Amino acid sequence: MIAYCRVMPSDLPEPLATSWRPLGTRTGQMNVLVLSITAETTLYEPVEPAVRGTTVGASEIPVRSLFTVDLSFSPPLPNVGIPPSSVFSQAAPKAKRQFVNTIEDEGLVIDGTRTTLEFEATNGESGIWYVLDVGYPVDPDLLGTEIGPIDAEVHVAVWPTETSYGMAGGTVPLESVADVVGETELAAADLPADIEVAPDCDRETIAELVRTIDLESDDETAG
Repeated sequence: MIAYCRVMPSDLPEPLATSWRPLGTRTGQMNVLVLSITAETTLYEPVEPAVRGTTVGASEIPVRSLFTVDLSFSPPLPNVGIPPSSVFSQAAPKAKRQFVNTIEDEGLVIDGTRTTLEFEATNGESGIWYVLDVGYPVDPDLLGTEIGPIDAEVHVAVWPTETSYGMAGGTVPLESVADVVGETELAAADLPADIEVAPDCDRETIAELVRTIDLESDDETAG
């Protein structure tokens, strides 16, 4: 399970900061050769309960969510003669794999990478944008029986910063619980709210996050 160690005030750029709230931040560390790598992952959910669909999920990750990952290296990569952009083609797939491991631990089923795209980050660097097909687990207590997962997608954008890498993205529901079990059975369960499905809107929200988030100001500097 994701063990969030603290809940922080939203540091998302406007206007996302008014409509999304942080669930918490988890910090993990690993060592590679002489490098110590710290990954600080912050997960966000919509403020409005009807939008986030909190009543249906069997995962700590909301079916509609945003996330940011702040990666820092000690010593900073440039200090050991490694500009982050020079090894980005090797670093990006590893960063994606680590995030996939995290969401798989939370019950999401990865069906594969649908799309891999290059994009220009706000700092002018060339990044990679992954779109993953996933099955999102539904709480079996909703209808008193096991329910098949709903279709969803996960966006993971990775790009080089001055001394590290930025990561941001989110999850997008592609169908509701009613799409899986039918309107009649869902109505009988008397659920407070089903999932609102609006993939185009959700994708634009994730794109706005990637366009506007600043993950460079806290990068470690040479020392």
